[in-house]
Amino acid sequence: MKRIELLAPAGSMESLIAAINRGADAIYLGGNKFSARAYASNFDNEMMMKAVDYAHSYGVKVYVTINTLLKESEIKEALKYAGYLYDIGVDALIIQDTGLINLIQKTYKDFELHASTQMTVHNGEGAIYFTEKGLSRIVLSRELSLKEIKHISKDLGIETEIFVHGALCVCYSGQCLMSSMIGGRSGNRGRCAQPCRMEYTLKGEKTSSKKAYLLSPKDMCLIDDVEEIIKSGTSSLKVEGRMKRPEYVAGVVDTYRRAIDKVIYKQKFDLKKGRDKLTQLFNREGFSKAYLYRNIGRDMMSYNFPKNTGILIGKAIDKNEVLLDGNISIGDGIRYKDDGFVLGKIIRKGKEVKEAFKGDKVKLVPSGYKKGDLIYRMSDKKMYDELKDYVKPYKRKILLQGELEFKVGLPLKLKTKFNNKEYEVLGDIVEVAQKSPLDMSRVEECLMKSGEIPYKFKKILFNTFEDGFIRISSLNNLRRELFEKISKEETSSYRRKRFKCDISEKKLKIGEDLGYVYSCINKDQLKALLEDNTVKNIALDISYTKHKGALNIEDFKNIKNKNLFFMTPNIIKEEFENIVKQIDEVLPYIKGLITSNVGIISLYKDKLFIIGDYKLNLFNKEALNFYREDIDIPTLSLELNRKEIKEIMKTVDYNVAIGVYGKTELMVSEYCPIGSTFGNKSNSKECNGACMRDEFTLIDRKKEEFKVLGDNRCRSHILNSLALNLVEEIKELKTFNISTFRVDFKDEKYSEVKTILSEIKKLKKSENRVYTKGHYKRGVE
Repeated sequence: MKRIELLAPAGSMESLIAAINRGADAIYLGGNKFSARAYASNFDNEMMMKAVDYAHSYGVKVYVTINTLLKESEIKEALKYAGYLYDIGVDALIIQDTGLINLIQKTYKDFELHASTQMTVHNGEGAIYFTEKGLSRIVLSRELSLKEIKHISKDLGIETEIFVHGALCVCYSGQCLMSSMIGGRSGNRGRCAQPCRMEYTLKGEKTSSKKAYLLSPKDMCLIDDVEEIIKSGTSSLKVEGRMKRPEYVAGVVDTYRRAIDKVIYKQKFDLKKGRDKLTQLFNREGFSKAYLYRNIGRDMMSYNFPKNTGILIGKAIDKNEVLLDGNISIGDGIRYKDDGFVLGKIIRKGKEVKEAFKGDKVKLVPSGYKKGDLIYRMSDKKMYDELKDYVKPYKRKILLQGELEFKVGLPLKLKTKFNNKEYEVLGDIVEVAQKSPLDMSRVEECLMKSGEIPYKFKKILFNTFEDGFIRISSLNNLRRELFEKISKEETSSYRRKRFKCDISEKKLKIGEDLGYVYSCINKDQLKALLEDNTVKNIALDISYTKHKGALNIEDFKNIKNKNLFFMTPNIIKEEFENIVKQIDEVLPYIKGLITSNVGIISLYKDKLFIIGDYKLNLFNKEALNFYREDIDIPTLSLELNRKEIKEIMKTVDYNVAIGVYGKTELMVSEYCPIGSTFGNKSNSKECNGACMRDEFTLIDRKKEEFKVLGDNRCRSHILNSLALNLVEEIKELKTFNISTFRVDFKDEKYSEVKTILSEIKKLKKSENRVYTKGHYKRGVE
C-alpha cells in the first residue's frame, strides 16, 4: 500500500510545530494576506521563512494558501508574494483565483499549484480540465462520496487531496455568497461571517414552521474510514483547523497518524480511544462522515447547538450535586446550557478531591447549575497538558547513526548519512592524555545529546578510538556543527532563483454581442418571455422538472425564432452523463450553453457557444483570460463593485457579461433543509417530495426571508431575500464596454417577469418594488 500524505493545518508557528511533532507529512498555512482564513494568526514574511525552514529540516512539505479571489488592484501584489514564496522554497501553492494561476504559470512555470477546494472540483471532467491546465493536485469538494473519490483518484489517475476531519461548510466551497450578500464579508475572500451557524426558521406556506440551527453541520470525522480512503487512491488526507489551538492540531494529527500507520504498517491503535479523543477536542453534537457514503440528512447537522458541544459527563440531581456519567479533574472546562466555568473544586462526600469518576455524586465549584441541567466537559486538562508538550520546538527527533574517529594527534572526525548524502565535520585535535584518558562511554554520552535541532544520534560507531583527551565543549561543538550543516544544506536545497518563463499567447475566443440574455425555470416565466418581441435570447433551466409547471426537454423543441441556450446546474455529479445526453438531444435547437461547471466547459468548449456563469467567480482580467480559450462570453462575479468592474474593463477588448437582475443563489448544498425537516427522517436520498408540495423560506433573526428551492437531484438552493436589480445602471455599464446583460428568473411569477421586462425597456425600476443593488455600490471586504 502506497505512502499517503497526512496534511495538517497551521494557523500559527506553535500549531506548525505541534503538527510536525505528531507526525504530519505536510503543512498548509497562510500568509497575512490572500488566505481563506483571514482571521487566523497567519504568517508574516519573516515568520513564513522560519516556518518553511523548520518544516524542511524535518523533510515536511509546506503548502501556502493563496486561496481567495483577487481584485484587479491586488493581483500584482499577490504575484509578487508568490515570487517570495517561490524564492524561499515553498513546495506548492493552494490557489482559488484562476487569474493568479494564469500569471504564476507565465512567471514561475515550475511552481507546483494545487486547485483549492474553493474551485469546487466535484466531477472527473472538472478534475481533468484543471489538470490539463497545469495544476498538479486537485483538492476535491467535501461533498464527494468514496466512489467518486476513487473514480477521480484511481480510475482517472489524478492526484487528489481530501478533507478527513474538521468543520464542514453546508454549501459547496467556492459557491457560497451568503455572508457576502447579507453582510459584505466574502467567504470567497476569507472573511466568512458564518451565517450558516445562525438560527433560522424554516416556514412553508402550507406547512408548519421549524426553528433551529438548520444550516449548521457537524464537523466531519473519518477516523474509522482511513483504510477505505487510502484504497480510494487519494494522495493526501487533510485536517481542517487553521483557526484551532495548537493542542487541537497536535491531538488530531496524532490520532490520524496512528490510524494511517495502523493501516499501512499494521501498528496497534485503538480506534475507539482515538474517536473519544477527537470528540473531546472539538465536536458539534458529535460528528458526521460528511458525504462519504452519500448521507445527506439531518444526522449531518447540529440543529441544537452550533458551537463545540463537549462531552456529556453528568446531570445535576439538585443545585448542589451532580451525578457523574464520566470522569472529571480539577482544571477541566465545564459547560451547562450556555454558561460554563473552569473547575476549581470537586467535593465528594464532604471532602475535596482532585478527580472524580463515573457514578460519583459530587459538587462542582464554582456552581450555578440547577437541578436537571446537563453537565458537559468542554476541555480535559490532563489531555491538554499532555498535548502542550508537543508544542515545544524540536521535540520530534530524526534519529541518525554517527561514525567517529578519535585518534591521538589528529582532528576529531564525525560523520553521518542523511537523505542518501554523507556529511562530515572535523574538530579539535585529540591530545595525549596527561592523566586519565577520556572514556568512550563519556564521548558517546556527549555526542548523543541533541538540543534545539531536529537531529539526534541513536548510535555512535567508533571507527577508531585511542586513549586520549579532548575538552567536552569540543565534542559538543562538533556535534552541533554537524547537525547545523545538515539542517542548512537541507533547507537551502529548497531555495530557488526566480526566472521569467516565455510562453506563447493563448488563442482567444471572441464572443458576439448578445445584448440581453434571459433565463427561466418554469412555463409561466417562459410564456412571459415569449410574448415579448424584444426578447431574443432565452436560456432554459430544466433542473426543476419535479415541480409543477417546470420546464423540460420538449420546451426546447417547441420554441421558434429565438436564440436558445441550455442552462446547466453549477453542480453536476453522478448525473453528468445524463446532462450530456440532454444537451446532445437539444443540440439542433440551441445556440449554446450557460454554465459555470468546468467539466461541461471542458467537454463542449470546441463544440458550442458558451456563456460562463457568474459562479465561475471571475474577479479580474487575468481570470477572464484563463478561460478565454474555452468560453465565448464570461460573466463577471456578482461580488465586484462599480469601480472594480470599470477597472477590469479598461483593457478588455472582448465581450463580457454581467448580471443585472435576479435573485442571487446564496448557497447550493447536497443537504436539503426542507427534506431533512419536513421530509423523511433518514439520511437516504429517498425523499417524500415536501419541496414540491409547498413553497418554503428560511427566516433569519432579522426576519429576512430566503427562498429555498429543491432541484431534480434533491440539492437545495437558497436565494437572496431581495432580487438584484441594476437596470438603472445599464447605461453606465455600457460605458464600461459591457455589452451583454444577464437577467435570471427563479421564483418570479408571470406578472413579475412582465414587470421586469418593462423596467428593462425603460431602464427604470418600479417605485413600488424593493430590490437590492448587491455589491455594485459597496463591494466586499
